[in-house]
Amino acid sequence: MKLSCAEEIAVRRAVVAYRAMQEKSRKGVFLGVTADQILQELDPTPIRWVALASLVVARAEGEFIP
Repeated sequence: MKLSCAEEIAVRRAVVAYRAMQEKSRKGVFLGVTADQILQELDPTPIRWVALASLVVARAEGEFIP
């Protein structure tokens, strides 16, 4: 999937937030910025949002490296 420069930065930030949320959810309530909130900063269309969210989850889970 081709990403704009802004999207690439947002996806990287969202992956970090996703991993932090997973780690914190095992210990208690997560109060930081969520991956969802980071992606919403881009104001994408619903279809683009789903594609970006899928990419974030895949990268965070280690299923998609590039």
